Amino acid sequence: MTVVLICPICESKSFQPALSLKDYSISKEEFKIVRCTTCSFLLTNPRPTDEDLSKYYESEDYISHSDTKKGFINKLYHQIQKINLRLKYKAYAKYVPRGTWMDYGAGTGAYLDFLKSKNISCEGFEPDEKARKIGSQKGIKIQDAIEYKSSSKEYASITMWHVLEHVTNLNEIILKHKSNLIEGGILTIAVPNHNSFDAQYYKNYWAAYDVPRHLWHFTEKNVRALLKKNGFEHIKTKPMIFDSYYVSMLSEKYKGSNLIRGIFSGAISNLKARTTKHSFSSQIYIFRKKRS
Repeated sequence: MTVVLICPICESKSFQPALSLKDYSISKEEFKIVRCTTCSFLLTNPRPTDEDLSKYYESEDYISHSDTKKGFINKLYHQIQKINLRLKYKAYAKYVPRGTWMDYGAGTGAYLDFLKSKNISCEGFEPDEKARKIGSQKGIKIQDAIEYKSSSKEYASITMWHVLEHVTNLNEIILKHKSNLIEGGILTIAVPNHNSFDAQYYKNYWAAYDVPRHLWHFTEKNVRALLKKNGFEHIKTKPMIFDSYYVSMLSEKYKGSNLIRGIFSGAISNLKARTTKHSFSSQIYIFRKKRS
């Protein structure tokens, strides 16, 4: 295990205990989440080392790497994914200047496949070999994320769909994306939001904490502060309306409860996000590289 000593957003060294959670999906181990006492950012701490983290992804149940369609929730995921791909694209496409698009943490390549159907020049990087192979079997070329570290290619758009929460070094990857974006290029990030109604309703059972795979746990304030610190300007925040249903059903599963209850909780979460101080279960944040 390794311990984070400095908050990656505000650089404070002071943390306090926030939550004690179980990895319900794979290892069944217990993990702690702490809160930065200065900026309130939540992080899994301590967490597995980079070398040990991979074993927490080694399950057919980890859908973004396996593409499994076993079980009701996973079948529903694939049906909704088709709609979600269009909604993701529509959220930010109008802001992207001319050039090549890149998806970082591309998984099995579903979003790349969608972009290609739009005749958009695009590339993808993914650290998981199994996911890359599944993409390759579908005719989608996905490069090893290690290759991106030394790449100097410039992109008009870079996307991270539920990826930032998995990345070990937040500032390093944001600055790398900045260096690979053209002037005025767009960085689009989607992450879970623990300021949502479903997060506060399910508490320790909230599936989007997903420890230890999720190393960081964001609110909109956190995301915007991190990106501003690294030279990006915020353009727009958009909801991912289907995530509340998927996360709520998984949360009910972890509680040993009826999955159908998750559908109602997901609907309430979206309603609360539109009518109260709560925000959506997952949100898309669109940023532009500041012009020098």
